[in-house]
Amino acid sequence: MDSENMKRVGLYLDKDLVKRADDMVKQFHFKSRNEFFAEAVENYIADYLLSSNESAVSDKLGKAIAKYSEDNAKAISKGLFRYAVQLEMMCRVLAATNGIDKDCLEGMRREAINNVRRTRGKVRFEEILDGYYDD
Repeated sequence: MDSENMKRVGLYLDKDLVKRADDMVKQFHFKSRNEFFAEAVENYIADYLLSSNESAVSDKLGKAIAKYSEDNAKAISKGLFRYAVQLEMMCRVLAATNGIDKDCLEGMRREAINNVRRTRGKVRFEEILDGYYDD
């Protein structure tokens, strides 16, 4: 949240309520007490609107889906990065052990890009090997 859209408010709350809130901040890994209270107020408003027969489900559900999607996107991105590193290492080992020069490698890269575009990513390894054995 950017501070430009924030407004400071003062609240007097029961000490036990603040203690329980602080425990929840730790238990559910909120970044701050402020984040916890902001989410609690948003949820209360959504629940209140829902009980008043106004549609708040879509807003609450939308926020939950967005957060879940963001978390999944981060996990997928990290996994793809690790995969790319391993693939790069394998390619380097194969190129080094087979004496493949840069020009040959560039030709293979162009061919691979064209194959993936042509087949929309559904390239079968067996088909690639068949092409090399036919030569």
